[in-house]
Amino acid sequence: MVLELVAFPLVLFLPGYTLINLLFPRKGELDREYDALYRITLGIVMSIVVLVFLGFFLNALGIDASTGLGYFTARDLWVALSALTVTFFVVGWWRGAYPILARVHPALRRPMPREAASILGDLDVDRVTLGKFQDLATAREKLRREVRDADRRVTLHTGSMRKHYEEKRTEAQEKLQRVDAAIQKLEESRAEELY
Repeated sequence: MVLELVAFPLVLFLPGYTLINLLFPRKGELDREYDALYRITLGIVMSIVVLVFLGFFLNALGIDASTGLGYFTARDLWVALSALTVTFFVVGWWRGAYPILARVHPALRRPMPREAASILGDLDVDRVTLGKFQDLATAREKLRREVRDADRRVTLHTGSMRKHYEEKRTEAQEKLQRVDAAIQKLEESRAEELY
């Protein structure tokens, strides 16, 4: 029972997961929002791919003279998958895929290369900026509705009510211009941060 609990992740998860972390070591490289889900899914798929290619490789080695069997045995498969998983893990760690290891010991921390940091940017800053954009877009849509409503009411009313809705429309248009200017400024500041 214990052997199956160890063998299942070794065969169907760990080789592919460590390979994906080796290829894409930075958090957010696969997808900014669903990175963990992509890593797990691709890890399962790539483990099957690694297992198939390893089986072809072991079968191509021929027949072991001492046993009279091929090299595609449970023992050889176990050793080869373990060695590949450890190799993928070590190279992935070297590329900076496991920053959590720095909590175990500071010497295990790997710095992020500057070019990867500039490509990905700071994800926390992106979330804050995205939140500001969403707030401004919501305010802009609300003001646009107010302008359309005031336009409609201006055409329906006369006299003092018409003047009241014209003032409301002008006020909403001024607020809308301020929100548009704030969005433009936020876009410009974000572009300056990236370049």
